Amino acid sequence: MLTRVAIFEGSIEPGGENAFFTGVRERLEPIWRSFPHVQDVRVLRTEQSDPGAVPIVMVLEMDFVDLDAIHASLASDIKTRAHETTLEVLKPFNGRFFHFIAESRSLSAAQGG
Repeated sequence: MLTRVAIFEGSIEPGGENAFFTGVRERLEPIWRSFPHVQDVRVLRTEQSDPGAVPIVMVLEMDFVDLDAIHASLASDIKTRAHETTLEVLKPFNGRFFHFIAESRSLSAAQGG
């Protein structure tokens, strides 16, 4: 499994949190779920960070079976729509977002001791 990860590093203007996260939920999440070949989508909203940590507002994770599926998904018209909508939703966001692709696997917590 490969996961395409988007990191939203920065901050949200004071008072803009509701508009930002409502825009993510109502406008972006439906688009992200509609990408061709996407297996699963996770949105992580930072609640707390270690002291001195890089300020991360949100992380987006999209799972695909392989790199070909990712490339096909990114070549779709949905990618253009997602990017345009992201720029609109990000208006109260000060920072940057960037992507990387990682091999991912899930580990179950140890059962009993």
